[in-house]
Amino acid sequence: MDITKIKARFDGMGARSGYTDLENGRDYLRICGGVAWPFNGRPGFVVLIGEAFRDLRYHDPPVFYGIAESRYRIDEDMLSKCVELASIVDTWYSNTTRQAQYIPLHQFNQRQVEKNLRRIQLINVPMLSEDGDAAQLFSYADSELDKRTLGGRKTIFLAGCPQVQAALQKVPEGPTRPELILGLPEVTALYYALGAMFCFPFTIPSREPTVLQTDYDIFQERPAHNALKIDYSYLED
Repeated sequence: MDITKIKARFDGMGARSGYTDLENGRDYLRICGGVAWPFNGRPGFVVLIGEAFRDLRYHDPPVFYGIAESRYRIDEDMLSKCVELASIVDTWYSNTTRQAQYIPLHQFNQRQVEKNLRRIQLINVPMLSEDGDAAQLFSYADSELDKRTLGGRKTIFLAGCPQVQAALQKVPEGPTRPELILGLPEVTALYYALGAMFCFPFTIPSREPTVLQTDYDIFQERPAHNALKIDYSYLED
């Protein structure tokens, strides 16, 4: 797929209000990315998932599409790709609790600042334990993926991510050890993105300002909060 065919839409105040996929004739409410880090010779992986536009005043189930995927051997290359794609990604989800992950993130962002380039923000996925174990998220994402890919109720389509599809065939049915998922970076990245999107469903924003707590880079000064930009343009259709 040609990523350059995906264009961000903006409301009258300049806030991002979704995306249009000119190649597939599809509109998205949001696009999220999952980032699995390279580790001990295992490659890293990046996957983009788009949630298709729907009228949020009704209760139609969300539909998700695999948009793009890529594999990386080097942290710097992977993070550079995330920066490159930032204009069409609302949130990057990953796991930055380990020293082997947050130090490269910090160093990368420092170099970006020195070059007057954009930094990358990675949000820790939900359900992590205090030591960063993602077993609970993997179990949840795996269960939800099964429910949402049943024949007549299929709401997840991954044809745009063939490497992810192939890796999913290696995940056995039933309870799965987290070590197996981590050994499949394609599935890890998918579960990070989809698991977070399942946990945090897209809803009609409140008219009251909303505060989002984020994880960024532990070596940088963290803002206390980010104000969520609110867009009501989809209610005008």
